[in-house]
Amino acid sequence: MSKLTPLQTKVAGQILESIACGDFPPGSHIKEIELAQHFGVSRSPIRGALFYLAGQQILTAEKHCGFTVATACSEALQNTLAGLRVAEDDLYRLIIDDHLNQTLPGHINESDLLRRYQCSKSILRRCLQRLTEEGIIQRKHGHGWVMMPTLASAEQRLESYRFRMLLEPAALMEPGFCVVPEQLRQCRDNQLALLNGVPDSQHFIESNARFHELLAAWSGNRFILHSIQQQNRLRRLTETHTINNLRRVKVSCQEHLAILDALAEGDNQQASALLYRHLQVASQLGVARRKS
Repeated sequence: MSKLTPLQTKVAGQILESIACGDFPPGSHIKEIELAQHFGVSRSPIRGALFYLAGQQILTAEKHCGFTVATACSEALQNTLAGLRVAEDDLYRLIIDDHLNQTLPGHINESDLLRRYQCSKSILRRCLQRLTEEGIIQRKHGHGWVMMPTLASAEQRLESYRFRMLLEPAALMEPGFCVVPEQLRQCRDNQLALLNGVPDSQHFIESNARFHELLAAWSGNRFILHSIQQQNRLRRLTETHTINNLRRVKVSCQEHLAILDALAEGDNQQASALLYRHLQVASQLGVARRKS
């Protein structure tokens, strides 16, 4: 992937994921302009990604007709997907760990990172783009990047909870708040499954994040949703990979269900009060690393 720009690499990965998910079955024609519209980029990075994938025998270049998905590309697809992910994921984890352990300076530049991690420039740039999109770093106006605050300390986790206690209950009282019944039903079923089973740590982390983002999305306020998504990204960085307090997990699911039931009955004020209490208890118990 060294010949591709970071944006072309990202687009190539997105096209690969779409093929792997069955959005573009073997033999289907891929249109450059439709991909550009779908991924929200210009046609130039799309074109570079398509030619790269053709070189990897994932796509077949058709004379004057663009590209089609190769009829026998599954093995090549898996190999290419693996190659795209491994090096970048390894570097991503190293940077995150160093950031959380406070061994990485708050202000960083590309040359220092290249020396520190002994990686290729293309992999580093893809990783920096990913970290920027996730709000973990921010590009400086001049040169380099600034590491954004994390939830690594007890003080920072408490600040995060206080922020969420101000924002999330208020979201339920927004004038544009609107429950989507099918989404509520699916969310409730998911919480019941977690409550009645032995939840897998990662599954619970993601289900918990989706619950809080769903309520924010129902608010109809894009700025509230963006803030909660950013909080969830920060929380994922410091979540443990084991559930240390299964009883608290079960109680958390019960609290989620009570909030959903109040919303289903149209009692947003009660739901807001329950959500505030839910976050308050989690904060008091010091479970920022254990999923509220």
